[in-house]
Amino acid sequence: MSTSARRWSALVAALAWACVACADAGGDAARIDQSALTGEWSSPGGARLRLRADRGMTGESLNSAMLGGTSCPDTATGRWSFFSSPDDSGFMFADDTFTSGDAISVRIDDPKDSCLLSVQVRRDEHGLNLCLVEDLDSGCSAEELLRLEPVTPTGQVAK
Repeated sequence: MSTSARRWSALVAALAWACVACADAGGDAARIDQSALTGEWSSPGGARLRLRADRGMTGESLNSAMLGGTSCPDTATGRWSFFSSPDDSGFMFADDTFTSGDAISVRIDDPKDSCLLSVQVRRDEHGLNLCLVEDLDSGCSAEELLRLEPVTPTGQVAK
């Protein structure tokens, strides 16, 4: 094999490995009800998302949980709602009356930039996880997945 062919093969192998490393993680879509969703979710990269039963939310280091970056603020407060199931054309809408779902809309209070943030609910071999996206057709890597933090009997988040 020529030097050029070996370099080309090495480049193709490196790109294939990079694609595997960035592949969607998190498993299959999963429905979750409001009571199971509320709590503090965190990612290995340091992102934290607190979803409250009153539909309020706070987030910190959110950009570390967004594949490829985002126009959304890194620290945010706002409100969340479940999306409807898609109709035949794929259209979905968010509504505060929905009490369960597999996708969530997050409305950021006073965003400085255009920020449309959605959350995919997934289940893998480790349990439920959340994937923050600006486009529901996008995905997350394992580093970006948020998992619910365990709560101690006294109601404190275990660190």
